[in-house]
Amino acid sequence: MEAQSDQRAVTQSINSAERFVENYYRSFSKTVGKFYQDSTKVIWNGNGFGGTQFKTEVLPQLQSTLTSFEVHGLDTHPVGDNTLVAVSGVVRMDSKKMQFAQTFVIQRNGGLTYIVSDAFRLV
Repeated sequence: MEAQSDQRAVTQSINSAERFVENYYRSFSKTVGKFYQDSTKVIWNGNGFGGTQFKTEVLPQLQSTLTSFEVHGLDTHPVGDNTLVAVSGVVRMDSKKMQFAQTFVIQRNGGLTYIVSDAFRLV
């Protein structure tokens, strides 16, 4: 019985992560800030930010520089009430394409998905 429960949690984690990733990168240039809370911890290319600072100071600059994302890999793992999501792919930065890796911890709350932590790195 426990194995079925574990498998259900993994399946829910995968489905939730796939929806989140699709919505996150599709909305990056406009409304991606809605996924970040004031308490979100962000590490962007080695620089740490709180959610509020990231949304107001950093994200607007990134939205004008990072113009499109191609997701090539996605992995997910349930961690308690949260879900760990690891993404890899290619981002168009101005006129260059660069590889990236991004790891999220996400949490569903009231039918919405929020980012607990976000670590992004150009590779």
